[in-house]
Amino acid sequence: MANTNKLVTAVVAGAAAGAVAGLMFVPKPGKVTRRYMSTRAEETRHKTGHYVGSLRQRVKKVESPA
Repeated sequence: MANTNKLVTAVVAGAAAGAVAGLMFVPKPGKVTRRYMSTRAEETRHKTGHYVGSLRQRVKKVESPA
């Protein structure tokens, strides 16, 4: 479980670093940047929700008596 937490933390940190780097090196007008960030945030939320859901199912399988 500790390895999973480290992996999730690394993924989130990497995504945040990538977003910051993208904003710093490819400046666009504010409206375009906000739209882009909104779209990316929605995609990330969807992917994260799917990942968490599958992780919960795995944990339930492990916890349930055989």
